Amino acid sequence: MSNGERAVPHNIEAEEALLGALLIDPEAIARIAPSLRPEDFYRERNGIIYGVRLALYNRHEPGDFVTVCDELERQGKLQEVGGASYLASLVNAVPTAVHAEHYAHIVERCAIMRRLITAAGRIAVIGYEEPADVDMALDRAEQILFDVSQRRTGQDFVPLHVALKDYF
Repeated sequence: MSNGERAVPHNIEAEEALLGALLIDPEAIARIAPSLRPEDFYRERNGIIYGVRLALYNRHEPGDFVTVCDELERQGKLQEVGGASYLASLVNAVPTAVHAEHYAHIVERCAIMRRLITAAGRIAVIGYEEPADVDMALDRAEQILFDVSQRRTGQDFVPLHVALKDYF
């Protein structure tokens, strides 16, 4: 990396420790699922594994090493994520699942920071466009930031107008 470039926020060790903890303690997913999504993972293969684990949880199926490997194989993604050996290395790297929530918070924090960096770039584009209507530009910028903050606080909520439209 050159002097002016910085790596986007990520913590591969926390991602791997979290996945290992979830494979050791299948019940830990219940504490993590409400706040963490597969797209929050920096490393794509970790997001795929978490997505499979989350899908098993949502279907009320067990989510241990064997069932996650089986589901990945069924979906044709086991080799894409590094095979059963990668999943075994995740399990072997974490002695206990007691810190799973802490690892999840690290992964979530890094994801939020990456979204904030992306939002800043989108807001900069608005400024460089020099729009005639400054209030409209501010509204767009506020919406971009609002979307980042909503992703953190209201992941399962939908805007009221959408819910009402669906209802009626």
